[in-house]
Amino acid sequence: MSRYRLDDFRESERKKVFKISHGAGMYLLAFFLPVFISLGILIKNDVFPFGENCILHIDMYHQYAPFFTELMDKLKHGESLLYSFQIGLGSDFVSLFAYYLASPLNWFLLLCPKDYVIEFMTVLILIKIGLCGSSFAFYVGKHFHREDYAAAVFGCFYALSGYMAAYSWDIMWLDCLVLAPVIFWGLEMLVKERKTGLYCISLGIAILSNFYISIMICIYCVLYFLILLFEEVDTFREKIKTCLRFALYSLLAGLMGAVLIIPEAIILSYSGSSGFSFPEEMEMYFDLVSQLARHCFDVEVYTGRDHWPNLYCGVGTLLFLFLYFFNGKISWKKKAVRAGVILFFWLSFSNNILDFIWHGFHFPDSLPGRQSFLYIFLLLTLAYEAYHNREGNQLHHVLFAVGLIWGFLALCTSVVDAGMVTGESMLLTGILAGGYGALFILWHFGRREWKKTAFLTAAALAVIEVYGNFSLTGFDVTSRRAYTKNWDSVKSLLAETESMESSAFYRVEEMERLTKNDAALYDYASSTIFSSLMNIGVGNFYRKMGMEGGKNFYSYSGSTPLNSAMLSVKYLISKSPYETSPLRTLAAQDGENYIYRNLYTLPLGFMVEEDFESLWAPQKGSPIYNLNRMAYLLGAKQELLTPLDGATLVDHGVTKIQVKEEGYLYAVYGDRSAPVITVTCGDRTRKFTKCDHGYLLDLGWCQPGDTVEIANTSKVEDLQVSPYVLNLNALGEAYETLNRQTFEPEYFSDTKIKGKIQVEWPGNLILSIPKEAGWHVYVDGEETECKTFMDSFIEIPLPEGEHEIFLAYRTPGLLPGAVISLSGAGIFGGIYLRKKKYEKER
Repeated sequence: MSRYRLDDFRESERKKVFKISHGAGMYLLAFFLPVFISLGILIKNDVFPFGENCILHIDMYHQYAPFFTELMDKLKHGESLLYSFQIGLGSDFVSLFAYYLASPLNWFLLLCPKDYVIEFMTVLILIKIGLCGSSFAFYVGKHFHREDYAAAVFGCFYALSGYMAAYSWDIMWLDCLVLAPVIFWGLEMLVKERKTGLYCISLGIAILSNFYISIMICIYCVLYFLILLFEEVDTFREKIKTCLRFALYSLLAGLMGAVLIIPEAIILSYSGSSGFSFPEEMEMYFDLVSQLARHCFDVEVYTGRDHWPNLYCGVGTLLFLFLYFFNGKISWKKKAVRAGVILFFWLSFSNNILDFIWHGFHFPDSLPGRQSFLYIFLLLTLAYEAYHNREGNQLHHVLFAVGLIWGFLALCTSVVDAGMVTGESMLLTGILAGGYGALFILWHFGRREWKKTAFLTAAALAVIEVYGNFSLTGFDVTSRRAYTKNWDSVKSLLAETESMESSAFYRVEEMERLTKNDAALYDYASSTIFSSLMNIGVGNFYRKMGMEGGKNFYSYSGSTPLNSAMLSVKYLISKSPYETSPLRTLAAQDGENYIYRNLYTLPLGFMVEEDFESLWAPQKGSPIYNLNRMAYLLGAKQELLTPLDGATLVDHGVTKIQVKEEGYLYAVYGDRSAPVITVTCGDRTRKFTKCDHGYLLDLGWCQPGDTVEIANTSKVEDLQVSPYVLNLNALGEAYETLNRQTFEPEYFSDTKIKGKIQVEWPGNLILSIPKEAGWHVYVDGEETECKTFMDSFIEIPLPEGEHEIFLAYRTPGLLPGAVISLSGAGIFGGIYLRKKKYEKER
């Protein structure tokens, strides 16, 4: 090799090394910039270990922390991943895993200390925020064939957008935000270079991670594919081939996710989210100006039910977006198509039919505009393209763009509700727009010695802006100490009661619960749940019995001793030392918490007569009638709950009940707009939350001369209350009927239950387990087709005599789903190997 060729070779290798190091630096900056910004905000907000707060918010507080804890317990103790009795009356765990926990990163829970699940989730959120920045930088770097540090700044706005500020706590969605830019680059490779691997694999991982957000990614992929098809593919023949290629690899990605999608779809069919009702009429939620005003700096994020999307992605992005459409180097055809997609997104946020389609043919129950991260991705991509092609802009373009932003903000002041976007937000947005415009002019049109300073100042301003916005609108915190203070006490008391127990199965409940999924936090079986996969039949049954039930929750609140016995609730956890009564005794206490043993309790199963359900026929909205009717059918000679005789008066919004005879009292209230009701009787005080759900108030055991005060703490208006007293004789008679023939498991696990029952007369064995497709019931060794009691529980017809009962659970759809997923992966692998072989032969 000559000296000149050697020098050229060395120079070429030096440039390659520089390019690699430059690209690695860009990706590292894109990752760590949003991570350090987020970490700084956490420190400022006193998040543990820098203070006593944590970022548990909305569903992260009530669902994700308990579900992550349950997953960790199962992984560390080798428990079944198919089913869990620590979530409600019993829940399929595969579908719950698919809906909430399927992120590949969650398997690192194996390394997490047991008391630091909250911190594990916090670190995961930080990592996923950083990966969002890197994946966006990866996309624009590949798409525009350049690697510069400006991509990291744009990636920071993607990672810390208004969408992330609103939904960072929704940890199960974030994997799809990370994968979306990779999927779109893979789609471009599929169309432009016929390379299919990245698209298929990344989309398959996204579907496995979270099928719900993947629906929105798939919709966007279809839109973007059509754009690429007509912009990048010339001949009709090649267009057909490209369409077939796109359809095949999209299908294969979907097949790879079948192992989780099919079980999830089956279990969802039992939930309140099953089915869909297409909107009959078109509706527009809000005007365009008010919607677009949500691009402003420091707009409070919205998570309610009024459909407002969270659109903030940087004020500089808005400036570059205008410059994109003014840019002379960018084809007008390309700009027209992108403008059409932006208009489509604007319409989608406001139009009820498009909103319904984007959200998987369902209206979101709060947390609106869940597809807005795709809109933000599009705007940031166009903004980066304007930056990349900045030579196509003139000075008057910049001035006109700033003027348009200012004009729009002026319009907002007279149109937009100040409660949604404040005047301060509009003013700060205008100042930032002017600042970016001035810096762009200095950088692009100014003297050479100004350029670097202007660029670095603009980058610093962008970092300050995104930090300020996320600090003001993201990472809501709550007290970690309040969330965890009972953990050690309750777990030790539960261990104490368990050591005294001989029963293979029983349930535990709480009088003052932290969440409706406390059982997963404390590791006990319960009768309460809050989950989108909840069996809606159980929720309906609870409401008919005067208990708390809804579309995605059911709760022990409002339970009577008869309900409680049917649900096999043996222990009650309370912070009150005053709950001992003829209904329960104290089992364990440490001065901080108390565990009471219910004297009326049943095992997992009990017998009723064959025609019990048809004779009972409970009515909707009449819990007192339903309970009394059930007691009569079970042999009670009197009503279970009778109206309380005595003086009831209302004084300044407080209902006072004068007790004349001792007894256990309940109350029905008429105003369901009261979210919190407080009941005081002597030294005993109970606070009832979520009272708008309408359930019986448990007033407790009262003595003659006691005054029970019921206050609507959220209003001063009078609360209409109807008190009832529990008839202990009727309770005893009904309970004895149920307790005469019971099924006590000899062996119990999450997926296998075995025991015997002696049946005195033919009837139906009722098990307090939700009836779903995965349960297989064997009576005396033969599989039996069981029925559904009250559209909720397992019902097994049994003749007279002794019977051995065996139940086994297998997640429905898991095996065929696994076969389909393996087939999809096999087909993809076969095609890949064949392509490699063909390329090698060529």
